[in-house]
Amino acid sequence: MNAIDIVILIIAILIVLGILSYFIYKKVKKESLSECCECQKKGGKLLKAYNKKYKKR
Repeated sequence: MNAIDIVILIIAILIVLGILSYFIYKKVKKESLSECCECQKKGGKLLKAYNKKYKKR
């Protein structure tokens, strides 16, 4: 193996480890893995306000 092959292999391994550590961090902190976690919270609040205003008969 040439030196360039070893460097490329190390960089690829570091990128994969970085991505895995990102997902593990998100799971440990119990944060949403999707990008739009703010939209989910906003939708839940909107639904509660709607149900409070228009109760079932």
